[in-house]
Amino acid sequence: MWILFSAMLLALSVAVQGVCPAGFESLEQSCYVILKVVGTYDEAQTYCEMVGASLAVIRSREEENLIDSYIHRHMSQIQEDQIWIGGTDLLQEGMFLAPRNQEVLTYFNWATGQPDNYGKGEHCLAIFRDDAQLRWNDQFCNTDKVPLCKREQMGPSIIVG
Repeated sequence: MWILFSAMLLALSVAVQGVCPAGFESLEQSCYVILKVVGTYDEAQTYCEMVGASLAVIRSREEENLIDSYIHRHMSQIQEDQIWIGGTDLLQEGMFLAPRNQEVLTYFNWATGQPDNYGKGEHCLAIFRDDAQLRWNDQFCNTDKVPLCKREQMGPSIIVG
């Protein structure tokens, strides 16, 4: 009986994947959403936490490509010039840390001349919305921007096809 069951499973195409909550979009193994609220960096993190997420921390070029594609698809819904993402160098200038776990960030896609710590007060990461390549900026943390939130997928759900 076990051999028959195993053979049936092999004959089926089975995929196990997680699911994202309503409003989030699945990109690889994570879920992303740009919330339609504006706030300071700290408020943006709180808004993300209210939906079970955190400000998105981008750790690789591959992840950034997925996020850039997501942002481009939703560009018409974003009215602000920049989008908050996870990372701040408030504790030590030039050393950006992730929200929640204080992981040292090592991947960046800075716009030309960034980070510049303009006025010795820019400490929070944002993506330039009006930059075709969606490059990054260090920004004053008390300015209002929309947050890009990220959470892990829920699940798993099993898809049999």
